[in-house]
Amino acid sequence: MNRAALRSAGLLGSGMLSALALGPWGFWPLAIAGLAWLYQAMADLDTWRRRLLTAWLFLFGYHLVGLVWMIDLTPPGYLISVPIMSLIVAAPFAVVSRSQVLGRRHSGLVLLPAALVVGEAWALVFPFGGVPMANMALGQVNGPLLPVARAFGALGIIAALGLLSAAVGETAITIASGKRKLERPTWFAFGVVLLVVAAGYVAPAGSVVDTITVSTVQGGGRLGTNAVNSDLGSVYERHLEATAQVPDGALVVWPESAVTVNDDFDGSSEQLALSSLAIERNLTFIVGVTQRNNVPDRDNTFDNLAVVIGPDGEVFDEYSKVHLVPFGEYVPLRSFVDRFADLSLIPREAVAGSGPGAVDTPFGPVAVAISFEIYFPERVRSGVDQAGALLVVNPTLASSYRTTHVPEQTLASAQLRAVETGRWVVQSSTTGYSAIVDPDGDVIGRTGLIEQRVVTAPVQLRDGKTWPTRTGKLPITLLAIGLLIMLSAKRPRLPARPQQLSESKVTGSEKPFN
Repeated sequence: MNRAALRSAGLLGSGMLSALALGPWGFWPLAIAGLAWLYQAMADLDTWRRRLLTAWLFLFGYHLVGLVWMIDLTPPGYLISVPIMSLIVAAPFAVVSRSQVLGRRHSGLVLLPAALVVGEAWALVFPFGGVPMANMALGQVNGPLLPVARAFGALGIIAALGLLSAAVGETAITIASGKRKLERPTWFAFGVVLLVVAAGYVAPAGSVVDTITVSTVQGGGRLGTNAVNSDLGSVYERHLEATAQVPDGALVVWPESAVTVNDDFDGSSEQLALSSLAIERNLTFIVGVTQRNNVPDRDNTFDNLAVVIGPDGEVFDEYSKVHLVPFGEYVPLRSFVDRFADLSLIPREAVAGSGPGAVDTPFGPVAVAISFEIYFPERVRSGVDQAGALLVVNPTLASSYRTTHVPEQTLASAQLRAVETGRWVVQSSTTGYSAIVDPDGDVIGRTGLIEQRVVTAPVQLRDGKTWPTRTGKLPITLLAIGLLIMLSAKRPRLPARPQQLSESKVTGSEKPFN
């Protein structure tokens, strides 16, 4: 095997290794090791094509593992998505020229985190409104970088991960060269990471307003099912049966699509039964409802709702899902795609809602992120920042998947949103995982997959705003873009250091990212 093939294999392998930081594996240090390898491999690259290819190979390996759950759902979609998502995240690496930041030879220490932040930020909005699955912050929820989310959000975790990985890569280069001391920029990078983590512990986290009892209900059932081949009535019955376990007076959260009705939910037999139960036991429900529309102008569509039923039995409020799942709840370019794919599993298209993700309840405003929306910081932020939500709920549905990958990543997203907002997050899924997460990102209670179970806990209602709640992801994204622009400016080159790692040598001896 020649040098180029070995280099490519190393990049693919290090990318795959990094993806093992994600759930269900959760080996968070492997992301640092893999990205440190990428840092070293970016040496000697004097054209944008080579920089792009190097980053793409690494990210191709990462997404091969990180998106492997797609094989069970759509093998062709997996084969298409892996290279495309890898290209989207890799693109920022291509724009940086061989420059020295502030006249020094350590541009890579700045570039790696900046390029990762811009790439992951782009993946949050493109294509089709964003595909955030397998983003690198999800792999750090069980590691020491999680508190960074309270100060700088999920993109802040990615920045800290990139900076730490670059510093580790620089340390490896120094050791390989036989030097006994790290250079100051490397120590500075380690110091910045420590300061960023420390900021997460001292940043505003909100304050307690009240404590209530919350139950998240999981009806259970088989995996690998969908709305077309499922007995939707039995889904409702299983959740109704499980609700017998909740204590009187609780806030009860049911999953996405726990109830499916034709036309209006209000006045349906399911609504009347839940209202009767609410009155009898002084319960407040937040119920996931699929409302199939069979009226002119909305035929063959559905609304994905979270409906609040108060203890007086009245429908208190409802939220209609805003950020829909492409090729799940709707088909982009449907008339074109229909020529090449079987769309029988998506016979209806969801109607997108609008406005902040929140509902009013007898306990106060509650942020709602339905299913896929929990992956998007801005959807949860809209409920907390604009509506003043005291709690976050995530009715979700993962029964379409046969493995633990998506449930694990969805729970990791709930942990990130909890830390970002300083709120408790209550996740409810038809088949798992259902969980209650505190504002530190700790999972207080959770179900297994498939089982019928209720998780109940005292949950704090909290107000106040964290920094990410106030500012969103725009400041850190603009900062990263600014650094990339600065790095792409032509500057006089300084004498290059000797190449320390022979396996990354190709044409010269430049410092990584110079």
